[in-house]
Amino acid sequence: MEKTFSKSNKFKLLFLALYFVILTVERVISLVVCFAGDMSRLDWLDYYMIALTILAIFGAYIFIVVRFSKKSDSAKSESAFGDLAIAAGILLLGGMVHTEGSIPPIQFASYGMILVSMAIHTAQNVKHEKNPDKKWLSFAYIVAFSMAIPVVYHTSIELSYLFIPIEIIVSLGMVLLFTDMLRRFYLGNGESSFSMLPFMIALFGDFAVLVLRWQEYVNTFVLIFICVTTVLWFAGNVLCIKRK
Repeated sequence: MEKTFSKSNKFKLLFLALYFVILTVERVISLVVCFAGDMSRLDWLDYYMIALTILAIFGAYIFIVVRFSKKSDSAKSESAFGDLAIAAGILLLGGMVHTEGSIPPIQFASYGMILVSMAIHTAQNVKHEKNPDKKWLSFAYIVAFSMAIPVVYHTSIELSYLFIPIEIIVSLGMVLLFTDMLRRFYLGNGESSFSMLPFMIALFGDFAVLVLRWQEYVNTFVLIFICVTTVLWFAGNVLCIKRK
């Protein structure tokens, strides 16, 4: 039987809702700037980023409407967070591209709303099930993983024809992996399985993105968080082994 909403669940939902509102407003502002400018000077990457942003916004909200219109009480159960995690991931696809008019501080503020919601979920599970070490380690790992997702940017390096497709694939792939992690995190007890495949995809994907653009620009943000992700992944697996 699914649990009805507690006060903590309402706060979780509130911060998730703030993520959707803040990021949607920022993305719409960016699109307005793009369409108000000189569209003739845009290249295929610009059009890709604009199209992805539009599809992400509509896709996220259409998904929410479809999922929550099926059952009148679905939004009042804990299973709602699983569906909202998927919608959050869809919207995030459009947030991981640097369109003209992007406002990074507002984007970070929106992502912070998810982190607060996740922290509340972790605290809930620690209170009810104990084992705070793995739960907070899982929270930190998923957060670090999300921060290690590269944003798609323009580049002027010689290997741009190779770098840009790789950057797009890595970004899309890691958003999908994070979405799955977030869904499992909310539907489960706030613990990660610290699976090898998602971690290896992130590690080698970020490595390729960082190395190819190293001479032009060192993305220290992604570099720092993929290192943190690596440390937390090893720590999580060590903890899992000790628990067996």
